[in-house]
Amino acid sequence: MAIDKYKGGRKLSGACGADVFIEVLNANGVKVLFINSGTDTFPIQEAIAKFESQGRITPRVILCPDEATAVAAAHGYFVATKEVQVVLVHVDAGTLNLGGNMHDAQRGRAGIVICAGRAPLTFEGEMPGTRSMNIHWTQEQLDQAGILRNFTKWDYEARRPDNIQHIVQRAFQVASSEPCGPVYITLPREVLMEQIREITIPLANRFSSPVTPQADPSAVEEIADALVNARSPLVITGQSGRNLSSVASMVALAEIVGCPVVSEPVHMNFPTSHPMYAGVSAQSLIETADVILSVDQDVPYIPAIGSPMKEAKIFHIDIDPIKPTIPLWVFPYDHIVHADSSKAIPLLIDAINSKMEPSDSSRIDERYQLIRENHEREYMESVALAQSHEQSNKITPEWLSYCINEITDENTVVVDECVTNSKHVSNYVRRSKPGTYFRSGGSSLGWGLGAAMGVKLADQGSTVLATVGDGAFIFGCPTSTLWASDVHNAPFLTVIYNNQIHNATRVSLNAGYPDSYAKRTNNWVGMELGPSVDFALLAQACRAYGEMVDKPTQLKPALERCLSEVRAGKAAVLDVRLGLPY
Repeated sequence: MAIDKYKGGRKLSGACGADVFIEVLNANGVKVLFINSGTDTFPIQEAIAKFESQGRITPRVILCPDEATAVAAAHGYFVATKEVQVVLVHVDAGTLNLGGNMHDAQRGRAGIVICAGRAPLTFEGEMPGTRSMNIHWTQEQLDQAGILRNFTKWDYEARRPDNIQHIVQRAFQVASSEPCGPVYITLPREVLMEQIREITIPLANRFSSPVTPQADPSAVEEIADALVNARSPLVITGQSGRNLSSVASMVALAEIVGCPVVSEPVHMNFPTSHPMYAGVSAQSLIETADVILSVDQDVPYIPAIGSPMKEAKIFHIDIDPIKPTIPLWVFPYDHIVHADSSKAIPLLIDAINSKMEPSDSSRIDERYQLIRENHEREYMESVALAQSHEQSNKITPEWLSYCINEITDENTVVVDECVTNSKHVSNYVRRSKPGTYFRSGGSSLGWGLGAAMGVKLADQGSTVLATVGDGAFIFGCPTSTLWASDVHNAPFLTVIYNNQIHNATRVSLNAGYPDSYAKRTNNWVGMELGPSVDFALLAQACRAYGEMVDKPTQLKPALERCLSEVRAGKAAVLDVRLGLPY
């Protein structure tokens, strides 16, 4: 195969479809390819072997024994870098095995190009790649892309090798356009194996994502007026921290307005150590706020539990302002602003500054001091509560979260999938540096382990800590992910909040039936996960360090041993047996 000097827009001759696929990945700067292969993906694997033998550029292949690991790792890599990732799986079965992590990728706005093989199109030997096995009939579905269509922004099937470069480039453009999200391409074997006389690889920068919108000036002025004159303002943010610069802007907004900031931490949107930090839920504040600003937030509050005052002024700034993929999204706003919050918030701060009078500054400073005092008092009370648990006969999530905070530094990246215990992680494991805290953005379990591995692959110099429940650990395909972590040199620490129950279900049942038979008889049907798996032994079987603790005084030394192993290059799993919550 003859090629011009490596650069975008070059011509290739004597290439096959798989060669073109790899070259488009190269043109888009793809560093890794997360793969779980099958009988339909081998043309791409052969192309990579050929490229490597010829000393040519190709992405690093990250083999994931389970597809769920692959898409979670791609998600983690994306949130750490904002670079679109690529996952390659096989036909319908591999697509199905991506599972609930596709929901997480959709709701977490993760830019991922999902590529899957397809049953060969021909069956009488007409072309290279024709059907050659029984499964090539049984693997074909009426609409393979329909498996994921609810969870992707766009899907397409490559039917000719002559335009595969445009299809793949289009996939990158759609996946990287805000709000980012996964896309899906199917690649028949014949298309990948067919030779092409000559083809031009697109210049990736000529097909970049669109510039994000700026806020309407009149809307900014309206919001600024309301915040300056507010008696009890409130800011609620969900995914603004995906842009690292937004964190400082949100801090500046909170300080100039003197208002609490609730941060549902899909990203580290607001420093949890800041005096204006008000936790992960706005529910306790929503009914008394007279001005509410929601920023990049999917669900600002639960109407059935509590809603804003009728006279409250409510504003919404979001890159995805009306949530068309959430069918029933009905929240009242005085103004919905379609804008990139990293651009809109600095403009809002400027507008507020221009309107601020000395009397406003004095009133706001008084409010700020009161909120700061309350924040500091509540935090010290929570610390005293956690410390009092050290001498208990059981480990509590408060004490565990406090201990994690004690052994981490500001550069440690926390990937959280603790579900009902995530509130304790957010409260005690204090994060102040942008890009050091991630959650999936969705509700499907099984994301945390793979995401932690992806974050570590993206930044080999970082220390990555995953906090997960025991259910989430099982969902996370631990043998697949720990094997991949070992083989691909991406060690991270997993701390399991092991309460031996699907606690989210228990909490929901108690809310729905306050005087439940389940509670009265302590019969949690289909929820209990005890006796627990020996997760430490499972970790050791995967060449990771594993340890189990069940006494409060054991925690800090165990965490330090695990961190030491991770820093020495080995993944570690600490199975923390919590006192049962029921």
